[in-house]
Amino acid sequence: MQNESKYYDKMSFTRVFSWHWYKDQMSGWTKASYILLAVGIIIQLYIGLGHGISPLGVTSTIAGIIGFSCTVSITNGRPINGILGFISAVMLIYVALVTGNYSDIIMQAAYIILLDIPILIQKQWSSHDPRKMTGTDVFQTILIFLAFLVATYILDTVILHSPQAILDAISATIGLTGAVLTVRRFRSSYYFWTAQGVMSIALWIQTAMHGHPVWVLMITYMLYLANDIVAFTDSKWFHENK
Repeated sequence: MQNESKYYDKMSFTRVFSWHWYKDQMSGWTKASYILLAVGIIIQLYIGLGHGISPLGVTSTIAGIIGFSCTVSITNGRPINGILGFISAVMLIYVALVTGNYSDIIMQAAYIILLDIPILIQKQWSSHDPRKMTGTDVFQTILIFLAFLVATYILDTVILHSPQAILDAISATIGLTGAVLTVRRFRSSYYFWTAQGVMSIALWIQTAMHGHPVWVLMITYMLYLANDIVAFTDSKWFHENK
């Protein structure tokens, strides 16, 4: 990233219109991240498009690939995850709307508001070091989690009646809590991303079993779990000297 100032202002939002920024953002990742990304994309393309093409299937596949790239970029502390996350979230909102996973819509919208847009406009997002929780932080997180759980459960069971109500509500609650912790730069957010990945695997399996061509999203969240393992072992979120 040594020559980036020759091509664009790295402190300006307009950097997203320069291909040099994207090149720089995809450079300097850990070797494990590059391998995981390449293998993940191949698997997603095969599962998502290898057994027929449909609008929902194609949208799920593209959203999964972009979303997976977003999570790997987060592990490597790159603010490109803002624009990747934004695009993926918009596509997943469509998928969730079609499949009736209404809390997932709220979760994706929250990702856009809490993570994607702020990361794009914040000048020094990647320069802030992850921090550990205090007892007060843990108590606040419990309250946030319970508030989200009540809200998503009511949404899925009383207001809109999701076919996957329980899984949808719990998955979204974990994801929303993880988003709040990520905004606050707590490294413990990765524990929530890991739990959210497990719940999302179950959610999209159930959704696919109800007849929707979204098996690729099950695979996508399995890849998210693999990325979380990389984060625990080879990321600045857990290793200060990385």
